Amino acid sequence: MLNTSIASRNKTRIAQQFSRAANTYNSAADVQLDIALDALAFVPAHYSAHYKSGLDIGCGTGRISQQLAARGENLIAMDLAFGMLDYAKQDALVGAESICWVQGDAECLPLVDNSVDMVFSSMALQWSHNQQKVMSEIARVMAFDSNALLAIMCEGSFSQLNDSWHTIDSQRHVNNFASAQTWYNAAKSEGLQVTMHEKQYVTWHKNVRQLMSSIKSIGANVLLTTQDITEQSKCQSKNTFNRHTLQLLETIYQHKYAENLQLPLTYQVCFLQCSK
Repeated sequence: MLNTSIASRNKTRIAQQFSRAANTYNSAADVQLDIALDALAFVPAHYSAHYKSGLDIGCGTGRISQQLAARGENLIAMDLAFGMLDYAKQDALVGAESICWVQGDAECLPLVDNSVDMVFSSMALQWSHNQQKVMSEIARVMAFDSNALLAIMCEGSFSQLNDSWHTIDSQRHVNNFASAQTWYNAAKSEGLQVTMHEKQYVTWHKNVRQLMSSIKSIGANVLLTTQDITEQSKCQSKNTFNRHTLQLLETIYQHKYAENLQLPLTYQVCFLQCSK
């Protein structure tokens, strides 16, 4: 488990990186949209009575929040990144008055107990370092007889990129995401009823530079810190790569994974359907 200062520093970096990516996110995040729409399909379009109060954790640019808002009376759209929230509020369609945009952290939700009857989150919770705390907070704010749908990037994501880097050096260049089972266990331990399934999504790129740019343009290129400042700076100097290193990575990636002159990048996603 990370200490408090490292975890706090990671959250600051995540918020900054995604804030910077707000303007390019929608045009670049095609696979993220596919995943969110698959997650949204689990949220009934028509309840006998629409949900009264919903929560979208990690709302990003708000394009799914607007669809969620149409299915209920009030929606709290929350994100860690102020830049994403600013973009979302400006981009919100007329009629989105039922959305309340809030800056907040999934590990410390700014809501009272038993206050929402629908929780939604897509491709955001993987950035939290404490899965148990996240699920504890979600269970806390869920009202009796409420539901949550969570789509989470998990272990196995970016596997081709990670494997190619390991051929070059022993440094960590790709984040280690928690396993689907870890998330499932965390939800179950909070007393929630949970159904889980996993799905792979693959994007294709003409070269490594384009592949890595696709990650950067959505803000997902932040490498989470697991060490103190001194150790981190040493690793960063080792992780700095030049044109030669990039070309070597390209050669290895092409040799191992290229299909029809395209390079694959896998997103492994678990979908958790939770009820309280």
